[in-house]
Amino acid sequence: MKYPIGIQTFEEIITGGYSYVDKTDLVYKLIDSGKYYFLSRPRRFGKSLLTTTLEAYFQGRKELFKGLAMERLEKDWVEYPTFHLDFSGASYTAPEIINNKMEAYFSKWEEVYGKNPVEVGFENRFPGLLQRAFEKTGRKSVILIDEYDKPLTDAIGNYDLQEYYRGILQGVYGVLKNADKNIRFAFLTGVTRYGQLGIFSAANNPKDLSMSDEYATICGITENELHAYFDDEVQLFADKYSVSKSDMYAMLKRKYDGYHFTERSEDVYNPFGLLNALSDKKLLNYWFATGTPSYLAKILKKKSFDLSGLSNGIDASAISMASFGNGEENIIAALYQSGYLTIKAYDAFVDSYRLGFPNEEVADGFVKYLLVDYMCKGMDEYDADFIKLKRLISSDDVDAFMTQIQLIMSQVPFESNEPKLIEANFRNMLYLMIRSTGHKVSVEHPVLGGRIDVFFETEKYVYIIECKRDQSAQEALAQIDEKKYAKKISSADKHLVKIGVNFSTEERNLTEWAVG
Repeated sequence: MKYPIGIQTFEEIITGGYSYVDKTDLVYKLIDSGKYYFLSRPRRFGKSLLTTTLEAYFQGRKELFKGLAMERLEKDWVEYPTFHLDFSGASYTAPEIINNKMEAYFSKWEEVYGKNPVEVGFENRFPGLLQRAFEKTGRKSVILIDEYDKPLTDAIGNYDLQEYYRGILQGVYGVLKNADKNIRFAFLTGVTRYGQLGIFSAANNPKDLSMSDEYATICGITENELHAYFDDEVQLFADKYSVSKSDMYAMLKRKYDGYHFTERSEDVYNPFGLLNALSDKKLLNYWFATGTPSYLAKILKKKSFDLSGLSNGIDASAISMASFGNGEENIIAALYQSGYLTIKAYDAFVDSYRLGFPNEEVADGFVKYLLVDYMCKGMDEYDADFIKLKRLISSDDVDAFMTQIQLIMSQVPFESNEPKLIEANFRNMLYLMIRSTGHKVSVEHPVLGGRIDVFFETEKYVYIIECKRDQSAQEALAQIDEKKYAKKISSADKHLVKIGVNFSTEERNLTEWAVG
């Protein structure tokens, strides 16, 4: 079987004989049901493939849909003028990058439909193009904009540059309202919805499909699709690992499944991770290997955000999940829309969603990625330190693993001078280090009458860690006894260890610990 690894174009997948999970019944329904749409999905989730599928359909490429649901559903194939603007594949670090990219598109289109010299600026040239396209073909145009938000996301932290991009994009997207009479269909994709930047206020109110029950599975691969299209490949995978086919399905599910884009959505697999795993017959973190947006770590480090909540689950409203603002305000939206959190449950009574990591790849990869960012150096430079930490924690050598934590912490550049933020970053770093060793760890672990600062278990031991800032380890240890935390932890078959820790704001590291 040929897997379309790195291939995001519908035409190339079909003509190249690559495996293709047929979504054209949903594509047809989308086209038949409305005119203006927006879809948010995480990176490498199939947005570009969906966009190029729409492009092939509106170009009248009937031959590409042979054997697919679209061939049965569509009776009248019509070719429309199609304007496909793709913002992926570039890093928008300077104004000329977006100008050059858009100029290349507009110049190509104007070679086909003509140019009016009095039209100055992309926001004026676009309506003129649509009008001339209608005059030349007698048909309205189709507008497809892939990764509309890429320039805005690349400019997070640079207010002036982001404002420049916002002005250009708002003008271009405004064509959806100003040239409505010449538009047959418009579809925009992106990772994030920048609600507060006014991008969509310029457009003709595209319908947001991001949390639509009908189109929840239009990108990604469902459990039924995995069985229908790749059952033989899963069997080969199982044979390689010397496990049953059902066990292999369970392993793939834990590693790559678990995305829900509505409260009623069936599970969706990350297609990039799943297809790479089936191709290589290895269970690796493929999605994370392609890179993680640096803006996420920047946001997290500027806020006193409890990273352990990502494992324990976070409550959020639909509004907080839907609008990203300027990238500095809404951590939940950034994490959800980027694919690091997904819907785990919904409480209709309070209209609240429970968010968490979708699968093992995201949970493990996110921890390792954040460690690298907190350390401000490549993970390969710290591999030996973390391997040693894992070995020491697994052997339950308390003084040795606390010394190792102190050593690693000494290499962390705590950039803020605000004591509370320094303390929050310390606690997050402590969580990340323990979590990276493969042990489940809880920060602010709730027990009757209080919360344990750090709680984790090994095969034989249970650890309760109480942290103090600019005090003493003995005071921290005394609080564990005062609050009777040890008596509130059920650990009949494990030995319980109490650790009091002091973190010095001045030294920005652990200065002492006491074991009880």
